[in-house]
Amino acid sequence: SSTKTASSYGLGSSSDGTNSKSAAGSTCTGLTTQPADTGYGDYIEIANLQPSIGTAGTISTSNRLCGAIFDANPTASTAQATACTFATPFKIGVHFDEGESLVATAAATPDLNKGENVASTGLETNEGYGYSGFYMAYWMNSC
Repeated sequence: SSTKTASSYGLGSSSDGTNSKSAAGSTCTGLTTQPADTGYGDYIEIANLQPSIGTAGTISTSNRLCGAIFDANPTASTAQATACTFATPFKIGVHFDEGESLVATAAATPDLNKGENVASTGLETNEGYGYSGFYMAYWMNSC
């Protein structure tokens, strides 16, 4: 077996039960329930979040990111992606709730969408642990 390194991003559960995927928008409810039922209590919030570099006129209603993979696309993905915003001033918000949702193992049952902290011996490509938090590198372009 090969050893994989955890991503620098991981906030909550996957949006899919069997595969580690990104989660965005209304999936990131701000609520974690236990026993392992939902793990979407932790998220970051960026106004007018875009899934890719677009134009200043594009309006987005999706502002929240959670899940095991960083991607602002409303369609859940298994690949990390750059996100963009044209909102000024640039602000990032962080929401951590008081709960943690634990799942014994990812392999035994397809519960990646229920546990923030899956006790798994192996990571999938691009996956971060749900308790990893995040490391944000950002830059500004002139308009």
